[in-house]
Amino acid sequence: MTEDTPLTPDEHDSALAAELALGLLEGPEAEAATTRMTEDAGFAQQVRDWQERLAGLAMQLTPVMAPARAKQGIRERLGFGMAPLAEDPTETRPWWRGPIGALAGLVAVAAVAAFLWLPGNAPITPTGAQPDYQAQLQSEAGDLRVAARLDGREMEIDLQDGAAGEGRDLEIWWIKPDGSAPISIGLVPRSGNARMELPADLDPTEGIKIALTDEPAGGSPTGQATGPIVAVADLTRL
Repeated sequence: MTEDTPLTPDEHDSALAAELALGLLEGPEAEAATTRMTEDAGFAQQVRDWQERLAGLAMQLTPVMAPARAKQGIRERLGFGMAPLAEDPTETRPWWRGPIGALAGLVAVAAVAAFLWLPGNAPITPTGAQPDYQAQLQSEAGDLRVAARLDGREMEIDLQDGAAGEGRDLEIWWIKPDGSAPISIGLVPRSGNARMELPADLDPTEGIKIALTDEPAGGSPTGQATGPIVAVADLTRL
């Protein structure tokens, strides 16, 4: 379509659904379209139809092995690996990184252990450690309950009641109070609980909400919340 040919209301809805499924909407537009999905069953179905079409196209793609440098770069950014020859192998290592340093470390550990086991110096064992934050999510009908607990940077998702429909997955989202697009944290397990690391750019602050959406199997194909919103709850500090 061109600017000279205005879209009909049905064509506009279809285009909006396609943009939402592709993840092209941002900010208030994405929020408004996502909210509309919870109120307009016809529009929600259009988004799901586009998701299925896009998923079909993705199935036709031929997987390509990523180059080794890409994998190494990802590992470095995550802090799990060091670039090849990031350290000069000919460089003289400080004494504390050699055999003498290792021996000194063992002696120090033994001394600390002996001190701790002296009468009156028994080690203190923490009991009943509690998470820092939590959100209790429940569907409007009450047939689905999910608990989200945040301990440091680790979030535990516990499916307490209910389950996703056949061929669907429940996806959990982090919603900032600034109105920006929700950020996916991961999928709710089909039973029991699962643990996942909170992305580095997310921090628990006042006004954070946790939401659940009903997405295609494997989660949203666009990286944005596209399915119906099942539940929303505040992330509260304990």
